[in-house]
Amino acid sequence: MIGPSTRLAALLGDPVDHSLSPRMHNAAFRNLGLDCRYLAFRVSGERFEEALRGLGALGALGANVTVPHKERARRAVDALDEDARACGAVNLVLFRRNGSAAWGANTDVAGLRATLDELPPPRREGALLLGAGGAARAAALALAERTEGNLWVAARNPERIRDLESSVPGLEGRCRPLAWGDLPSEPWDLLVQATPLGLPSRPWDEAYLSRLLDAGPSRALDLAYCPEGLTELEEASRRRGIPVASGRRLLLHQGVATFRLLTDREPPLEIMEQALEGGEAS
Repeated sequence: MIGPSTRLAALLGDPVDHSLSPRMHNAAFRNLGLDCRYLAFRVSGERFEEALRGLGALGALGANVTVPHKERARRAVDALDEDARACGAVNLVLFRRNGSAAWGANTDVAGLRATLDELPPPRREGALLLGAGGAARAAALALAERTEGNLWVAARNPERIRDLESSVPGLEGRCRPLAWGDLPSEPWDLLVQATPLGLPSRPWDEAYLSRLLDAGPSRALDLAYCPEGLTELEEASRRRGIPVASGRRLLLHQGVATFRLLTDREPPLEIMEQALEGGEAS
């Protein structure tokens, strides 16, 4: 039951209707008997800072930040953790007791490290990253640590690729920019999809998806996920026998890191995993 002592945690993004984060975190709160509630709010870019200040004024624990606000959140906080500083994007804002936005973290990076570690070992060097926004910057940081060889980056805005290359540690001499729709000129191992493609409002171009997977990656990671079922990339990868990590695995692992920071408690991993798979209602 929600009462005067209930603490709020939030998700800010646009869209958020598909998000499973409330189901996952609320299941964990209930399991540990914490008087907390996690809610998702659709917030436009021009209202983002206002929404963040409002949550702080309400005494919220903190707010996860998702597409398209992660880079904007970096500019709205007083301090950054190491991963947020390194990749230039924030997906979690924690509030001081007085309600000001205090600290920006990036738990996506921790989630990506754990998710990449669950994939089979690489067959060759090289990775292809789709996107150069906030999620892609976190992916690039994890990929710089977890892969060898070139990191090909395909995005519609070449300037964003140049900014990613110059600002993310570990990419010097490894980043290879690509125009959107182009493929690497040499064999590569891992496909990482870090754009809104796969969300209900952003379907794939089937021809492009087929060309990507037919180019021969031995592993794939889709940062997007569907509330029910598989994304188009997951389905197409499985049909070709390509091991693919679900965006739900990333959501789980970054959620575990987020929960620790929000509550200073050890998260109930199995409960959170069951909630993501539909075993718990929000």
